[in-house]
Amino acid sequence: IVTERPRLLIVGGGLAGLLLAARASEQFRDRLSITLIERELSDGAQASLDTRATALSRDSKDLLALWGFWSELSGAAKAIERIHVSRRSRFGSALLEDEVSAEPMGWVVENPLLQASLLRRCIAAGVEVVEGYRAVKLTAASDLPLLQLEDGRELSADLVVIADGAESSLRSDLGITVQRRAATQFAVAVNCETEGVDNGTAFERFTDEGPLAFLPIPHSDSNKPRYNVIWCAHEATQARLLALSDEDFLRELQITIGWRVGKLVKMGRRAGWPLSVVVSRELVRARCVLLGNSAHTVHPVAGQGFNLSIRDVKRLLTLIESELATNVPFGALSRLMAFERASSADHEQTILATTILSDLFDQPHPIVDTVSSAALSAVDIMPPIRRGIAEFGMGRR
Repeated sequence: IVTERPRLLIVGGGLAGLLLAARASEQFRDRLSITLIERELSDGAQASLDTRATALSRDSKDLLALWGFWSELSGAAKAIERIHVSRRSRFGSALLEDEVSAEPMGWVVENPLLQASLLRRCIAAGVEVVEGYRAVKLTAASDLPLLQLEDGRELSADLVVIADGAESSLRSDLGITVQRRAATQFAVAVNCETEGVDNGTAFERFTDEGPLAFLPIPHSDSNKPRYNVIWCAHEATQARLLALSDEDFLRELQITIGWRVGKLVKMGRRAGWPLSVVVSRELVRARCVLLGNSAHTVHPVAGQGFNLSIRDVKRLLTLIESELATNVPFGALSRLMAFERASSADHEQTILATTILSDLFDQPHPIVDTVSSAALSAVDIMPPIRRGIAEFGMGRR
């Protein structure tokens, strides 16, 4: 059974779901009907020091430019010219940058601005946006998947893309299980303002409990450098950091990062969460595909989560293009499996790299500790290794 115009149903209005909806609607305007379902979409209004941010690799930026999104985002994006990697209270450091071209290694965009931009594109492209209702059940036993909303409505589609988060209930409805690595590190996220020099440098400092990342974000009205900070630590340390006063938290953060970023003078609200790794054992079922955190939730150490989703969106667009040329679009599970094979290989490579990197310096053994410091020094003095790591960070596969 095929509808007159095949219908794509996207459940989840996060960044991955919005990007797929906007681009697919623009690319397949008259050939595909698209509906996006999200319980609550952000209005983009947040205090300047309270927003979260997303790192975009150069490969992701190139794709966004190819799809026509970058011109609107570029003015609000902060370039990462280089990444300084170091260890707290240990020897060894490295400076990663593009040694061939003068283009930045990546960019940072605040999430509310990115989400608002993608939502505007969705609406302009004719995406049907259903907001205010949660999807409560997905049934895929009939010819077409059937989605039930909490108000009782039922929607069917030729293809359902599940992008409702790491704890996806719809993924469970399909009987898809996950591999879960329990959290050994816990994140504290906060934005801060400094009196340092703004030269487009991101900082990754490894402590005995996990990495501490400072990503430059666009200036506020004060014109002082600002950073999105992700501080990874053990559970007891995270709880203590979240309980500190702003003054005491800034003081400890300053001691941990050092003075490369300048004096920390102001901060926004803190947020915290466990850094578990969740990977779906399957990505497709009949007429259903997983996307975004529903498919993979990775450690934020190298900022690869959304970049991985952007590559999945690219693969999905290729799949949709080929399926629309068939007599029964999305009807053959064997064709959907080609998407799964390509995406799973990318997921495994990225998750392995980020997991090794997040755990590398979180080792109490003195021999491991010494070897890891030496390895970091080797990165800085051996150009081939340095370039390889930089290429991975820029999204090159």
